[in-house]
Amino acid sequence: MSLTLTPLQVTDCDREPIHAPGSIQPHGMMLVADRSDLRVRHVAGDVERHLGGADWLGKPLSAILGETLMSEVAVMRPEHGADGFIGQLATPGGEMLDVTAHSTSSHLVVELEAASTEGLSASMVINRLATAAAGFERAASLPALCDRAAIEFRRLTGFDRVMIYHLLDETAGKVLAEDRRDDMRAFANHHFPASDIPAQARALYLRNVVRVIPDATYQPVLLRPTWPGGDDLDMSDCHLRSVSPVHLVYLQNMGVVASASFSIVKDGLLLGTCRLS
Repeated sequence: MSLTLTPLQVTDCDREPIHAPGSIQPHGMMLVADRSDLRVRHVAGDVERHLGGADWLGKPLSAILGETLMSEVAVMRPEHGADGFIGQLATPGGEMLDVTAHSTSSHLVVELEAASTEGLSASMVINRLATAAAGFERAASLPALCDRAAIEFRRLTGFDRVMIYHLLDETAGKVLAEDRRDDMRAFANHHFPASDIPAQARALYLRNVVRVIPDATYQPVLLRPTWPGGDDLDMSDCHLRSVSPVHLVYLQNMGVVASASFSIVKDGLLLGTCRLS
C-alpha cells in the first residue's frame, strides 16, 4: 500500500484528532446503536456479508446480537469505559466472532472480530506465565527486569521483535530493552523525540492499555453513513479504531508488518510501552 501524507499530517501530528478517525481497521466490524431505542444507526465493515443482510439500518441491536449478548450490552454506561470482551456470536454463516462493547453518552458501540481458533489450554497458559514470573523474580535490577520482560513477551506472543520503551521526563523516549530475531536491525538504547508519541496519543495509551494492528498496510474502512454534525464518533474506547496515517507510514518505514503495544502505567502515569512487531 502506498500512503500519501499531506504537509498538515506530517507537521501537525500533535493536533491530529486520532480519537475520531471516522474509520476502523478492516479485520473487524462495528455496530453503533442509539441508546434511546437500541437500534443500529451506523456500521463499519462488511456487516452485510457476515451478519446476514443489508437491512441493518434501524434494526434492533438485539436482532443481530441475540438476547443474551444484548442484555450484557444494554446495561453499559459511559463511566464503565472500555469494558472489553463480553462474549461470542455465531453468525448466520457459521462464523464465531468475539464481541466487545462500550457506551458513550448517546450510543452503544459494539465491535466484532473473528474468534481465535488457536486457543491454548489453561494448563499451558499457567505454565508459560509461571515461567515468565520466575524470570521476573530473578531479575536483580530494573534493566535486568526489562530485558527479561522483552524475552518473555516475545516467547509468549511469537512476535519477531519486542521493545520496552521508556518515556523520559521531557516525554522523549528510549528503548530500554529489546529481544528480536537475529537478522533484524537493533533499536536497543536508541532515543526517539517527543513527537514519536504526541500528547493525544499518550492520553489514549493511558485510556486503552492494549493496542493491536494486525496489518500495517491496511486500508481504513469508513463508518457509514457519515457521522452527522461534522464531528466524527469519538472512538477513544474502540479496539478497532483506525490509527493515524502518519503512524502507518512510520511502521512501514521500520519494516513492521504487524504490531501490538501494551502500556506501562504506574499511579495513573504513563511510564512507557511494550511494543511488539
